[in-house]
Amino acid sequence: MSALNENPNPDWTRKTPRVGTSWVWALPSTGIQWCDCGEGHELTRETLWSIAHELRMQRCLELTYGELMELAMAVWRHETVCAFFQEALNRAIIDVYGRYDRHYPIGAALDIVGYLSKNWQGCPENDFQA
Repeated sequence: MSALNENPNPDWTRKTPRVGTSWVWALPSTGIQWCDCGEGHELTRETLWSIAHELRMQRCLELTYGELMELAMAVWRHETVCAFFQEALNRAIIDVYGRYDRHYPIGAALDIVGYLSKNWQGCPENDFQA
């Protein structure tokens, strides 16, 4: 599956986007550990911003769906992803941002990937590569 897929829903104008998504970072992590260092530390917005910066995704820009997927893949160190990962990202978009859009403000994008990471249970088919 390519990280550059188009928005999963062509009806991208159906809802008003949510604002004030800082609540994401207060959520407990219920998914698998995002980092395999063995330290058990949680993903923070600052760590996620650092990863986004390494990918040259600058502050105040908007990310496309493909760029959002690229950021999520970088956090999880995946070269490819399964359909379950894409579905988890789609759910995170709706739960955090409220709708699919052509572009996501960088702050919302960080929150979306953070929400995905706090809830990701892994791919039951294990068809992605680290």
